[in-house]
Amino acid sequence: MQTSKNYLFNYLANELRPMFKRQYLREDIGAAIAVAFVAIPLSLAVALATGVAPQVALISAVIGGILGAVFGGSRLGITGPAVAMSVLLAGVLQDFGFAGLLIVGLICGLLQISLGILKLGRIAKYIPLSLVLAFTAGIGFLLFFEQLPYAFQIAGQTNNTITQTYSNLHLYAHHVSSAGFGLAALTIAILTIVPRFLPRAYAFFFAVLIPMTLAHVTNISVATVGMLPHDIFHPTVIDFNLINDWPKLALTGLEVFILASLETLLSLSAVDLMGKGDLHNPSQELIGQGVANIGVALFGGIPVSGIVARSSVNVLAGAKTRRAAIFHALIILIVVYCVPQVIEMMPVAVLSGILIAAAFKMMNIRQVVDLWKSDRWDVLVYFITFFAIIGSDLIDGIRTGLLAAFIIVGVRMLRTKAEIKLWTNNNVLRVGLAGSITFMSYEKLAKIKDYALSEKGIHFVIFEFAMLQNIDSSGAKHLISIAQDLLDSNIKSIFHGMSDEQYATISANTFESQPYVTTIAEHQIKAILEQSGFSHSANDVLRHGITKYISHYAKDNKHLLNTLAQGQSPHTLLITCSDSRLNPNAFLSANVGEIFIVRNVGNVVPPYMPNNIYSEIAAIEYAISELGVRNIVICGHTECGAIKASIASGDNSLGHVGLDNWLSLIKAGFKLNKPKDAQDGVTINLLHQVENLKTYPNVGTMIANQQITLSAWVYDVHSGHVLEWSDSAQKFVQIV
Repeated sequence: MQTSKNYLFNYLANELRPMFKRQYLREDIGAAIAVAFVAIPLSLAVALATGVAPQVALISAVIGGILGAVFGGSRLGITGPAVAMSVLLAGVLQDFGFAGLLIVGLICGLLQISLGILKLGRIAKYIPLSLVLAFTAGIGFLLFFEQLPYAFQIAGQTNNTITQTYSNLHLYAHHVSSAGFGLAALTIAILTIVPRFLPRAYAFFFAVLIPMTLAHVTNISVATVGMLPHDIFHPTVIDFNLINDWPKLALTGLEVFILASLETLLSLSAVDLMGKGDLHNPSQELIGQGVANIGVALFGGIPVSGIVARSSVNVLAGAKTRRAAIFHALIILIVVYCVPQVIEMMPVAVLSGILIAAAFKMMNIRQVVDLWKSDRWDVLVYFITFFAIIGSDLIDGIRTGLLAAFIIVGVRMLRTKAEIKLWTNNNVLRVGLAGSITFMSYEKLAKIKDYALSEKGIHFVIFEFAMLQNIDSSGAKHLISIAQDLLDSNIKSIFHGMSDEQYATISANTFESQPYVTTIAEHQIKAILEQSGFSHSANDVLRHGITKYISHYAKDNKHLLNTLAQGQSPHTLLITCSDSRLNPNAFLSANVGEIFIVRNVGNVVPPYMPNNIYSEIAAIEYAISELGVRNIVICGHTECGAIKASIASGDNSLGHVGLDNWLSLIKAGFKLNKPKDAQDGVTINLLHQVENLKTYPNVGTMIANQQITLSAWVYDVHSGHVLEWSDSAQKFVQIV
């Protein structure tokens, strides 16, 4: 209970308090006027598309606009009747009547509040983009055909289906009202051309003013909005007894809820981008939309949602607080009561033109082209959803699109890729597995088996698991079966590089004798091959690695590689040991181009000398002076052979001139501080190398002035953990 009180207090303090300050008042009023220019004709257009009286949409714009602004999760969003909702709401009106439309609004509002309270507002983030675009385009397509009779001013030819409208096109051509069609065409032209030169609000203003003035001056006979009731803003008693089919009505309410919520959350995501980071709270926004829809229903309005067209105008016009949304609603109220003639004189053809222009914008072909360039599978989802919508209805379209998206995602996840590398000695076949091995993988694996059996001289097949993302029980059984078939033909299988999880899955599905050998390191493969009388070509292993790199990483990161080809700018200089058990890019999760690496035996930093004889000195100078690196890490590791050899040999020689000379740089630190054991030697050596680095020109001063960050790390070869030296604790502490 206390938590709820605190939340409410913080919300009122942080969100609503700015509305009572004079700051940004002028900006908010200016934005409200601009939004009202757009909201009035759009609301009337939605009324036309839905099939309700004009005042119903105006009620929704005023009540929804105020409640959505006060209780919603966005400072800049505008709530009102939406074009995208009109197609669905028209169906609700036809099936259940006006009382049903109000009840659906109540159901929608209650569901939105419930979802918001449960903090599930981010659910819209999981909707595929291709489905959203197809959904929008489908609504636009439906809207276009439904508005043609209104644009042509064909008497008795309204509220038709797509099929009916299409079949009647030849009739429209003979009975079209040239005046009405001309006004609709002029409206579309203004909405298309004006935004190229002026803000969007001006386009709506001129798109209404010019055709309406032309119709009035020329006195042409066209249908207009007509007389508005004098008192439209009063509570409405909803007649629940009119509804007999409650299950169907509840399902319809769920459909409206999905569409309204999706429209709102997607719209406000777009507004956030325009508002440069003024991020909305999606769960709170759903609560606000729920309150708005309940309030609108109680006043006799149609369901509302957040709308990108009006919200974007609000942002571009300079709105700063929620007042702009409230003021825009009040301006609509003033127009309705003080100058209703402005609304009553609007030609229906103009409103139809606004809807057709919106429909064209919703059917954005360029978006399909962009999808095609990025992912062909997304285009497939798009068209499946689009044709399902226009062939059935909106909800069936959504269901079909989601099903298609899930199926495609599943297929892509379940696909097994395999790279076959035949060694030059013709004895060993390497198979690089990638993707997932599942019940769908048998055919792919069988092809690998057939290939191995068809090639003469194959004695080993090495299945590499390093790039395999997932393997389930069915896939494991398939792979084990393939290994058994190969063994029956005297071909041994090696399962190489399995993770612990993969190993557990494979082991759990090995019911009889094990037809494979498991390895985790390359030297184990080398031992197996040599024990069987076959050579192990390390160079071929490297070539195989290059093949995998080119086919996977390089193929998927062309832009990165091309960018880095223009020059490097690493953020860190890493000085570490040559030990093969250290893979810096792996344990640092660093991409190419991020780290400038200096590797040598024992992670040594030679003390600076004017007559440079060490390449390390040149590398360090280049990193700091030329590349501008300001973060340096010296990284040693446990079980270091250089440290053990330095301690064990003492002052004695190892019999290798080069190695003895190099280890003397490590032993110099041990003479100052004798190590107790190898682990202590790692610590002493690292701290000694830190002091050596400070002998470099300007480096010591830059470190002292905190212009360079210097760290000493130890990589644990047993666990993969990394420890960092702490001056305060005087010991190494684990980073993670």
